[in-house]
Amino acid sequence: MSSVELVTPTSNCERFRCFQGWHRSRSDSANLTDQELWLVWAGHGQMRTQDQEYELRPGFCVWMRPGRIYDASQDENDRIGLTFIHFSFQNQTLNRAHDFPEFYNVGDLNYVDTVTRRVVEIMRQHDAPPDLKSTAGLLLSGLLLDLVTKFRYEDKAPTNPVARHHTELIQQTVRHIYESVEAPLSVKELAKKASYSPAHFSSLFKKVTGQTVEAVIVQARIDKARQLLRRSDLSIGQIAEAAGYRDVYFFSRQFKFKTGQTPTQYRAAQLEELSKSPK
Repeated sequence: MSSVELVTPTSNCERFRCFQGWHRSRSDSANLTDQELWLVWAGHGQMRTQDQEYELRPGFCVWMRPGRIYDASQDENDRIGLTFIHFSFQNQTLNRAHDFPEFYNVGDLNYVDTVTRRVVEIMRQHDAPPDLKSTAGLLLSGLLLDLVTKFRYEDKAPTNPVARHHTELIQQTVRHIYESVEAPLSVKELAKKASYSPAHFSSLFKKVTGQTVEAVIVQARIDKARQLLRRSDLSIGQIAEAAGYRDVYFFSRQFKFKTGQTPTQYRAAQLEELSKSPK
């Protein structure tokens, strides 16, 4: 049984909510010269290959290879949330990508989202030291190996309709959290929406995602704030409100705790990195 060799991610990576009218064309596939990993963490759409069509939905993951076709489009009323990472094998003579599946249904979306988000954060740092970039490579290599291993075991394991139902409901809740960060979110209301008692809901949520409800809410809000700091000219107060915070000072403290930078420092660093990028 082949294992995944060490890979090296590139700075060609991002985590974002797709804009209105987004799609992946046939020419995008034709121009693919390295490996590319996709994770859909929100929204719905379709992907078409040479021989099959797939539904894009939260938890859909695809390992793209040069020479294959990956046309994609989204439901304009439910836009795609996407993370993509380009990478290559450290030793090209050990490139055995053809030994591994292309498409995966991620059971623990929050885990895969957390790992891919961290890889993107590291690789998007213009001045990231070599050791940190090596860490990103190890994280991505481990994730790919985990995906392949789980695919092999889960493909042979009997499915439990009840367990699958619970997992799908929790994944829907995670998606709702990421799409509704500006609204007040509480365990009680989320449990009610999923038709669980708060205690049972909290237990299931932790079992499926590996994190508490509160931790995922905070992460979703910080992710939204980072996106707005990178891609908008909104003030810090406006961004705090858009990310679900009613107190801008609390937002700033929590943002620094999670990222190591204040919102102002984060925006300045992103602008500096952008100015150094090739035109």
